[in-house]
Amino acid sequence: MKVMENRVSRNTKIFSEEKILNECREYFSSETEKTAEIGERFMQYFMKNASPEGVLFKTIKEITTDINISHQTLTKVLKTLESKEIIYRRNGIIGLWKE
Repeated sequence: MKVMENRVSRNTKIFSEEKILNECREYFSSETEKTAEIGERFMQYFMKNASPEGVLFKTIKEITTDINISHQTLTKVLKTLESKEIIYRRNGIIGLWKE
C-alpha cells in the first residue's frame, strides 16, 4: 500500500506551468510583440502536449502545422528558449530543463 502512495500519477506534471510561462514572458519581453506572442503560444502548446516528465515528441514541421506559424519563427523561439535554458533539443525531442 505504501508503494502505491509514493508513485507519481501518470497525469501529474513535474513542472509548474505558471512559473514557466511567467519566465518565458520575461525572456520574450525584449523581443518583438509577434515573437513574444508566438513564444507564449509555443509554450502553451508544449505544456498541453508534453509528457508528464516534460518531453515533447514532435517534429518542427508538426509543431508549425499544429500552431500555424512559420518554421523560421519557431526556430527563433526555440533558440531563445534554449539560450535561457528553459528547453533543450535532442534528436527529435524537445525537453524541459528541470526546475
